[in-house]
Amino acid sequence: MDRLTGPRKPIAAIGAGIWLTLRAARGMGQRLIAGDALAQRQLADGLPLHIWRPLRTLLPLAALAGMIAGIGAARLLTIYNAQIPVLGALAQILPRDIVPLLVGLFASGSVSVAIAARLGAMALNREIDALEALGRDPVAHALGPALVAVLLSTPIHMALAGVAAILGCALPLALIANVGWPLWAGFAFSHDAAQAMLTGMAKVLLYALIAFAVGSAVGARPVRSPADIGRRAITAFTAGLLGIFAAAALWTGLA
Repeated sequence: MDRLTGPRKPIAAIGAGIWLTLRAARGMGQRLIAGDALAQRQLADGLPLHIWRPLRTLLPLAALAGMIAGIGAARLLTIYNAQIPVLGALAQILPRDIVPLLVGLFASGSVSVAIAARLGAMALNREIDALEALGRDPVAHALGPALVAVLLSTPIHMALAGVAAILGCALPLALIANVGWPLWAGFAFSHDAAQAMLTGMAKVLLYALIAFAVGSAVGARPVRSPADIGRRAITAFTAGLLGIFAAAALWTGLA
């Protein structure tokens, strides 16, 4: 892939990311169906890394994002007395657009970087060669548990980040626009807001798969020295950002 130039290189990278993701999903499924104890242990070790540990940073970020959105809405309410359209739109924009993009950007900075760095370290330590010598699929071994953990983390991160954003939004609404919690909660937990949350979860799933595919494609490239691992991590982060923003823009344009 390093020898490709021009438009062929990103196309090859996209194809490699999709292929590695599908291969990891198939290989991990086969390992779990076969009752592979190592796969179960790898999954148990990966769940805290991809699900619970990021919440310490993600939830405060979501609350701050909700607070920023709440300040803008509260200032608008002080000018125009239009609580129903403003609060209704805010309750849908938060879970449908703002929180999914925030979770996606967080995934680009954690999932893609972690996978790219892990694959680079495994290649440098010749762990991939050792797995192939033992007759094991290195993609299923190295990427399969991470893929399952990322997919399981998507609804959990989206739901908890959505609640944190709603709570963060409530404070400026109450202080600036005198919107009480019962009124704001009626909009934030309405049927329309729940539909927006489902759309947001679908977006987060897409963003997480993009981050995973980018990290896999970048990490699979040849590593010649330890310094390459750091460069691969930076490349994975920036490419993941571009991919997620492109997907968000395309989704918004087609919706």
